[in-house]
Formats: sequence, C-alpha cells, structure tokens
Amino acid sequence: MNDDIMIYGDSAFQIGESLAQTHEHWLHTTARWLEVLAYDHKPATGRSPKELLWRKNKSKLYHYQATTERKYRTPILLVYALINKAYVLDLTPGFSLVEYLVKEGFDVYLLDWGEFEWEDRELTYSDFVYDYIAPSVKRVAKNAQSPDVTIVGYCMGGTMSTMYAALFDKPVLKNLVYLAAPIDFTEAGTYDVWLKAQGYDPDRISDTMELIPKNFVDWGNQMLNPMANYWGTYTRLWKTIEENKSVHFWKVLNKWAKDNINFPGAAYRDWIRDFYQDNKLVKNQVILRGKRVQLQRIKANLLALVGTRDHIALPHQTAAALTYLGGNDKTYLEFPVGHGGLVLGATARDKVFPVLASWLAERSDPWLEE
Repeated sequence: MNDDIMIYGDSAFQIGESLAQTHEHWLHTTARWLEVLAYDHKPATGRSPKELLWRKNKSKLYHYQATTERKYRTPILLVYALINKAYVLDLTPGFSLVEYLVKEGFDVYLLDWGEFEWEDRELTYSDFVYDYIAPSVKRVAKNAQSPDVTIVGYCMGGTMSTMYAALFDKPVLKNLVYLAAPIDFTEAGTYDVWLKAQGYDPDRISDTMELIPKNFVDWGNQMLNPMANYWGTYTRLWKTIEENKSVHFWKVLNKWAKDNINFPGAAYRDWIRDFYQDNKLVKNQVILRGKRVQLQRIKANLLALVGTRDHIALPHQTAAALTYLGGNDKTYLEFPVGHGGLVLGATARDKVFPVLASWLAERSDPWLEE
C-alpha cells in the first residue's frame, strides 16, 4: 500500500453515502430531463404587445406598442430570414431584442414572413424585395411620421435588406444594421463543402421539390455542427437541471430551433446559385426586375455585428460590407458568440443589445411632439 493513501475508520461509510447521494441526484436529474422532453408544454413566445399594421398573403407587418416614452422619430424595421421564425427577435421577456429596443424609446416594427406553403413555391427575391420589404418600409415611415427609417437585418434578412437598400431611395434609409448577415460568399466555411461541390445542382433540387421542405433545410443546417446541434442540445438541458437552474430559456430556445418553415423553391434556387455558388452580390451582378443591385449606392450609416464563433455566417462574410457599401459612417464589432448568440442569451442581452441601442440612439432623429 502506498504511503500517501490514508484510510479512516468511517471512510467506507462516507464514500458509500456520497455515492448514494450522487446516484439519487443523477436519477432525479434524469427523471426531470425526461419529463421536460416528453411532457412539458411549449412556452409562450413573441409576447411583446403589438398590432398588425399590414399584411400580404401570409406575411405580416407588426408594430410594437410603446411601454415607455418614445424618444426617437426614426423607426426601426426588423427583417428576419426566410428560415425558422421571426419570433426569435422577441423570444421571451428579458431575452428579447424587440422588448429592449421598445424600452429604450424606439418605434419598432417587424416583418414576419409567415409559413410558406405549396402556393408560395415560385416566390423569388425580386418578390420579397419589391412586394414585401419595399411596401413595409413605406408603411413604417408613414406610420412613424418619419422621412427616414432604420433597417435591422438578421442573417438572410440582412442580405435581402441590402438588395432593397441598393434599389430604393425613398423613404431614406438612415441606418442599416447587420446581425450575422452574409454579404460576401467567397469563403462560406462548411457550406462550401456541400453547396460548391461538383454535382450539387440547385436547379435540379428546386425543379424536383418546388417547395423545399422545412426538414430538408433544417437537416442541412444542423449537420454543419452535428454534435452541438443534436447531442449538445440535450446535454445542455441535463446540465441545466443538474445545476438546479431554470429550464425556461432552454425550452423557448428549443421551441424556436425546431419551429422551421418551408423554403420557396424559386428563392432557394437563387440563394444557392446566385449567392453561394456565383457570389453575385458583391460583384454587382444581382438583377431584380431588370434593375442591377449596386452595393456602392447604399449610403446609409452601417453597423455590422458578428459572432466570432459563427459557423453559418462567418465574420468576414459580414465584414465585407464595409468594403463594398458606400457611405462614410461604418462600424464593425465582434462578440464571442455563435450565430444565434447575437440575439439569444446573456451576451446578447447584456452586451449586444446595449451596443446596438446606443449606436442607433446617436444616429436617430429625436421624437418631438408637434
């Protein structure tokens, strides 16, 4: 027996008691883990009070009701991607970008795309820019009684907002904010392995499926980081329970992550071919309804926010906007988060939201009662 091993008279009893407690705690944690997965109800999301300002087909333009005194005339329009659902921007009280901006005195609006079905399969980016984003911006400016607007685009929503900004002069786009929005698709990380592989044909996929099933898109995104997206999701829940923390945030986040929507086939074709494969946006080669999207025409103040651990929209894909867009006021900031971390979690709430609100406050017209 080694000299450094010491055994006391009650060591065996203490070790046994500790093992029993650990085992009981493990069983209790696992039972609660299974209960959350199998029986817990889905929590409410998107709870900030709002009114419907306009709708087209399945898409809706919402105006959020003020909870504090309005400070700024320049309104904010949030534009989300065509994947998942926009309520991630108003996930739950205390972790809501919408709630934070409203409390800071901004006039906030959100374009919710709705859920695409078979009859929407032929929608293109021309349709989304001309028939949805452009009318929404006009209605936002009119309702806010403002000659200019701010657009905050998340992920693909930022890419679409860029096309709008390059094509429309009125209402004036005063501020353009990117949240993990890809602009340059030259090096798109893991996406390149699949989408730029010989034989990956978006025309064939779109022609075959016409309406791209939500599970098809979700599986592709999940497989970019399978361990974290599949195994990690459930180990995080177990650890949260084991540490006796609230599971509410995990539940609302998991609800959103699984709440996917179909992708119009015509738009999917353009997204893969024109952006990922041909990188037409930064080459000024995107043509929408006969008009060329020229990035240097965009003169709005620019704020680009990225996550250094983002594997969906890599930081340099967003940073490229500082090179290609016109205008003189450009700000680029990085945060130690992944793709969703700019709008989800403690870093978003404590760091990203305050930075975004402060930047906009300095570049938004004050609200003056007439």
